Amino acid sequence: MIKTPTTLACLRSSYQVLKASGDDIRDYLQSQITQDISLLTPENPIYTAILTPQGKMIADMYIMDAGDELVMITGKHHALALVERLRRFSMGHAIRLGIVESLTMLSIQGDLNPTEITSMQAMVYASMPMSEAYSHGAWWVVEHRYAAQILAFFPHVCTDTEMEQARIIHGKPRFGMDWDTSIQPMNANLIEMRGVSFDKGCYVGQEVTSRMHWRGGVKKKLYHVSLSAMPEQTPCPIQSTVNIGTLRRAALDEKSKVWGIAHLPIEVVEQGSPLSLENTISIKILEACHA
Repeated sequence: MIKTPTTLACLRSSYQVLKASGDDIRDYLQSQITQDISLLTPENPIYTAILTPQGKMIADMYIMDAGDELVMITGKHHALALVERLRRFSMGHAIRLGIVESLTMLSIQGDLNPTEITSMQAMVYASMPMSEAYSHGAWWVVEHRYAAQILAFFPHVCTDTEMEQARIIHGKPRFGMDWDTSIQPMNANLIEMRGVSFDKGCYVGQEVTSRMHWRGGVKKKLYHVSLSAMPEQTPCPIQSTVNIGTLRRAALDEKSKVWGIAHLPIEVVEQGSPLSLENTISIKILEACHA
């Protein structure tokens, strides 16, 4: 259970910061990522994914334009796989890419005081808007040595685990936590998360991804849901008359309300069929998860 103060700050230790640079880094990434790199500007970060030729997920990441270099944020559990995959096909390209251990990421969710932001700006290496647990917020990439100093500005600091609970309550899905490689990215709201372009050039996994989009192959989505009670464990089956989906994660808020992220057939949701867990806990669909 996590309280919801005006502002919540957190050292997001489950994320890793990478940097990429080089004369043709953008051209190279354009042939590898699902989103259009031309959309990336200093004012507009992008969310994107790296896929296998079969369209399966390898890793996702947020990319920020920091001038002479690109700053990437990805889940720590698949950071090495992301670096290895991007380096594997980089022969002939003048690029530098790798994990930067000296940098970390802070999540600042909620109301930000302009005076506080100004006083801390010099310590922020890169930033981007990110409403992962509140209706508005930001991710700040900072040097490790500044993290504690910045967090001291905020009266409410939580652990990475508590921020994960807040994220679930807010309905923001995360690869590696709420869904995995067994789920095709197009069935995990890659469109709703603004992580794919259907107008850019070729990239690895494009054929499968485009075919699913244009031929109606997207059959399931991740949904933000509320529950009548807390399940004993997740993931767990969701049923109508038979098992038709999965409750991926659930979390309890300060008012003892239960929220979750569920993977369900689009057709079943559109029909409005009553849904429950096997122990009769009822489920209400709120909306498809989105950016």
